[in-house]
Amino acid sequence: MIQRIQSVFLFLVMVSMTLMLFFPLWHKQNLPTSEKAQLTVKALYYEKNGTTLFHRTTIYLGIGAALSIVLAGTSLVSYKNRRLQVLINLVNTLIIVGVLIGQVWLSFQGEKLFLPHTRGYYGFGFYMPAVALFWNALANRFIRRDEMLVRSMDRLR
Repeated sequence: MIQRIQSVFLFLVMVSMTLMLFFPLWHKQNLPTSEKAQLTVKALYYEKNGTTLFHRTTIYLGIGAALSIVLAGTSLVSYKNRRLQVLINLVNTLIIVGVLIGQVWLSFQGEKLFLPHTRGYYGFGFYMPAVALFWNALANRFIRRDEMLVRSMDRLR
């Protein structure tokens, strides 16, 4: 049923990945030279004095986040088939891990754009896939617990 705890966790996966879409993932700034690099779900770019010197499209991070939102929503409404829910959540876990690896790799690429010895700052959106991964794991755990409970009740009949 939708009022079960795993539904709340799946909703939190959707919220976490939605927040990732709207917040910056990483940024680095050098005020004396007015250099700036930023990573969002749309692009990794480097500016100096207001001129963009480097631009790389990272829309695949946004597509992965959107796909994760859709999968979590699909899993949320397929509460009658717990095995399908577990399978959807497994695929969602793989997508979230892919997004997480992609944004870490891109932030390391951004570190190399200027002043490689200084570190950039991770934004709020950077942590959201890890949070979504946690909620997804909890949802899977409770879905499996429900499945085992149903199986044990079938044995008693």
